[in-house]
Amino acid sequence: MALSLRKLLLNPSLHLRVLVGGDDGDDATSRALDREFEWLHATDLIDPTQFLGPAEVILTLGWQFPITDPADESIPVVRKSNAEVAEIYENYAALIAAHGVIGVGFGSDVIHRGVPRGLEDACRRHGLILFDVPYEISFMDLLQEAARIVQRDQSDRSIRSLRAQKAIANAATRRDGLTATLRETARQLGCGVALYDPLGRPVTTVDPPDGRNVREDELTPIVQRTLASGHRFHSVQAGPELEVVLQLLGESNHPSGMLALTLSRGFDDVSRNVLSSVLALVSVSLEQNQALTSLHGTLREALLQLMVTGNVSVTRHISESLWGNMPEPPLVALVGISQSHEAAQLLPALEPLHLEEDLPIFFAQWHENLALLARDRDVDRVIAHLDDLDLVIGRSRCDRWEGLELALEEAERAATYGERKRSTGVTLFSEIWSEGLTDLIDASEAAHVARRLLGPLQILDAERGGELITTLRVWQSHFGKGLVDLDSMVTDRIKLEDVNAAFAEMRQGRGIRSVIEY
Repeated sequence: MALSLRKLLLNPSLHLRVLVGGDDGDDATSRALDREFEWLHATDLIDPTQFLGPAEVILTLGWQFPITDPADESIPVVRKSNAEVAEIYENYAALIAAHGVIGVGFGSDVIHRGVPRGLEDACRRHGLILFDVPYEISFMDLLQEAARIVQRDQSDRSIRSLRAQKAIANAATRRDGLTATLRETARQLGCGVALYDPLGRPVTTVDPPDGRNVREDELTPIVQRTLASGHRFHSVQAGPELEVVLQLLGESNHPSGMLALTLSRGFDDVSRNVLSSVLALVSVSLEQNQALTSLHGTLREALLQLMVTGNVSVTRHISESLWGNMPEPPLVALVGISQSHEAAQLLPALEPLHLEEDLPIFFAQWHENLALLARDRDVDRVIAHLDDLDLVIGRSRCDRWEGLELALEEAERAATYGERKRSTGVTLFSEIWSEGLTDLIDASEAAHVARRLLGPLQILDAERGGELITTLRVWQSHFGKGLVDLDSMVTDRIKLEDVNAAFAEMRQGRGIRSVIEY
């Protein structure tokens, strides 16, 4: 709908004159001049409502009303009392106003002389606009002008839509294409724009030109609930005159994000066309970003495997070229088990850590979980960044690159232990070690625990030419009383109860205590 009475009245050649409900009336009737309607309907029926749309303007010559003051002597006068005439006008105005008619255009000096005063009074009581269509202007003139208004409006809308889409498309070609696109969208549509990632975290926020916006702490929960529901499109009333329109990007089962628009006025056809273009551009941009993120994730995982196998120099060169400084041992290994998302989906949420000054860090997917390496003094900052990612986190220490795999395994075991115990904080491997081996390891695997205890002895033997392992083996053969074989503890799967019994006996001997402490 593009028609309004004000647009008709702007044509001076029609000589239309508002009698009731003009700008000099109350606010409601003044606003009615700008209310859009479907069409002008010429009818002289006393009850035309069954032929009208929900919002129209009636054109009438007044044949349905008693002719008490004819425009021509040849038109017979109807003899009715003033009360009867007033009731007819009252019933007519009440009927069409209840249907949703905006106003009445009365063709004066054709049947009735001028415009009947009774019709003016009835229209005023029922909030209808009444305007005079002079004798020299035919209803066909009004209909043709209405058609021209619609045509001009459609042309203007097309031009505005094309200009807006061109401006947004140009913004998309800039260096910061995605952000520029969202800013231009806010300017063209006159609304607030916010882009959220698949986790429901704000990525980019642009305030509306009029400053009427929904606060981020109010908008974010709305976005997160909509993401959890899987709705592709959702509209929420966020205030008396503010509406939030949410559009899912990507697939419902694998979203790439969500676009949130804050509106202080409804969308017209132009806005909807522009929004369709914006959704296409943003979706393409996010798909490209996701493809790049996926490649980065694969690269990170491969680099972590290189570090585990001892190729640290190659890993450092690649990692620092792309993401900045890496931490050096001694460092802390964190493994996070996500409770609601795949580990690969969480990697983009960690990218802001690279922007923080003096924070060397490395993160990647480890098995099906998330692994992070950081300096001991930085680990609290890193953990604080992970607070809203719904992770169960395990923590261990890595003093040498050669012990990285073991540290990651321990952190993963600590996270598994924390998940089993429904812990809400960070679980340290050293803490659960003190609670006994049963809580550290599966009943079917104990080799990594033996590697943690005996690994330092093996390293010292290799570096210093010592015989600590030999000393331990000799002690075991003389005082161990049937302990399991040390080599099997390091390399093979053995029963958990055997490991527990072995270390219990080893700790009871004075000689072995000094060896382990050394």
